Amino acid sequence: MITPGNIIALSAIIFLASIVRGFTGFGLALVAVPLIQFIMPVSDTAVFIAMINLIFSILYYRRSREIVAGQPLGRMALFTGIGVAGGTLILKYINPAYIQLTWGVLIILIVTALARGVNFRKISDTSAITMSGIFGGLLAGATGITGPPVAIILSAMKTPREKFNAIISIFILFAVSYALLFYMISGLVTGETVLLSLCTVPALLAGLWTGDYLVSRISQKTFTKIIYIVLVIMGFITLFKGAKTLFEF
Repeated sequence: MITPGNIIALSAIIFLASIVRGFTGFGLALVAVPLIQFIMPVSDTAVFIAMINLIFSILYYRRSREIVAGQPLGRMALFTGIGVAGGTLILKYINPAYIQLTWGVLIILIVTALARGVNFRKISDTSAITMSGIFGGLLAGATGITGPPVAIILSAMKTPREKFNAIISIFILFAVSYALLFYMISGLVTGETVLLSLCTVPALLAGLWTGDYLVSRISQKTFTKIIYIVLVIMGFITLFKGAKTLFEF
């Protein structure tokens, strides 16, 4: 429902979540979804977050495109679409709880390996873009979670933070565009949800600016450590969601 109270509450949530997104390049849903579900039903929350991520990525697109000029973005768009479609198909036939449990464990194990010094520096940008699209799309389609596979691949390649944020932002733009297309086909997108998302754009812009300011004040080493922490948190949350769905507690 569109009320002043809901707009204020959603704006406060999006401000906090967009600071995380602006700082790390992902994680907006990690912060926002649990809080928004106190205000909206689950289906509306999914659409709302997809809209916010889409707006954020569009606002960030010009800067991102300049940073990753020459990268095979068409390849990322193609393989993200294939990944999202594959993830949606998996979701249709496999209990989402098993998918969440598997990804949660994988995220934690891979980040632990990265923290111990494993890296993918020898992987080409083209291969990284392809893997990011496929694995990121699969997770997005199967669970609605965007970002972790791409963040893991880029972290393992020791990607500089500006390029890291730009590539993830473009990936999320592709992923949520496909997701919103599926939501529209399913009749889940409503005018009220779209209007509410537009009402929070000022908070989104303020959070983006704050995140950009913070990331400019830290070193690459500190940025990498923060990415690992956020990924581990996302891994445990994904595990919890899977266990909660599976065991109904």
